[in-house]
Amino acid sequence: MTDRSSYIVLLFHSVDDRSRLSLKNLGNIHPKTFEKACAALKREFDIVSVRELVGLVSGGGERRGRFLSITFDDGPKSYASDAAPILERLGMPSTCFLITDCIGDKAIYWRYLYNYCKNAGLGEELSALVNAEYGVSIKEEDMVSFTRSNYSAEKTRRVMEGIARHIIPEEAYREKEDELFLSYEDIRRLKDDPLVAFGVHTRTHPVMRGLGEEAIRDEISGSADFYRAMIDDKSPMFSVPFGRLYRDYDERTVTTALDLSIGVILSAYGGTNEKGQPLYNIRRIPVHERLLESGVQKFVRSLCEMEAGTEYLEAEKRLRHAVQRRRQP
Repeated sequence: MTDRSSYIVLLFHSVDDRSRLSLKNLGNIHPKTFEKACAALKREFDIVSVRELVGLVSGGGERRGRFLSITFDDGPKSYASDAAPILERLGMPSTCFLITDCIGDKAIYWRYLYNYCKNAGLGEELSALVNAEYGVSIKEEDMVSFTRSNYSAEKTRRVMEGIARHIIPEEAYREKEDELFLSYEDIRRLKDDPLVAFGVHTRTHPVMRGLGEEAIRDEISGSADFYRAMIDDKSPMFSVPFGRLYRDYDERTVTTALDLSIGVILSAYGGTNEKGQPLYNIRRIPVHERLLESGVQKFVRSLCEMEAGTEYLEAEKRLRHAVQRRRQP
């Protein structure tokens, strides 16, 4: 009998109703919209944890249905303050993937800082810094996408130092944009909730394709060390930053994670999953407020009708061959 089941993983970011310029137009969803969407999803899908969905995809049991998992990337403060309580009321499990260096707002996330400058009317000044550092002439409206596509950890560090010197001091930014990430206490409290699970999302959220192999390993192993020390001594699941295969990351990220005994790796380029899907390439569908503008019910219906998609089939084939070569003795 052909398995007509569906296996969908959704990716959310912040669910925040505060006026935080760092979050504006960067995937944030208002809590009321999020709750409405979750209630609609629950009516149409069997909501399961990522671990359970992974077990179903890998062939565990004969259970059939429309299965859906909820994930969050970055470890936003609003996961504890808004999203988790909403999901708790609805009895829905979720998994939150952490940028581990940013826990407790210890480190500043470069993309949030750039986004703050853009939304605070400081985009021209930021573009000047980026253009000088990269030796290019990029328009203000293209600056954020350019720095993602041409990521350099060293250049990013220098741009952030320039922002602190010439645009907004670090202390002023932290005062204006406080509590962007989960605190250590949030994690200690939530990790015992049976509906909550955590995973890792690297230490600093770089574009992995722009890193050398040593830096890739440091980003993944450092976040995994945090997870084992703070949350669970087992191997974590890993969500790849930005998550577009062979655009934001390549096989080096996947094989490094596998070498570190991380078996479940999640992307972010869309599409549903199928029975037998490699666990090192679990597809996720990013969700943002613009996607919900035409109505929550229309969005949910589109998920019910969604198929695996073909845009990344060649990239997935290339990845599969790379992993197979790596595993050969």
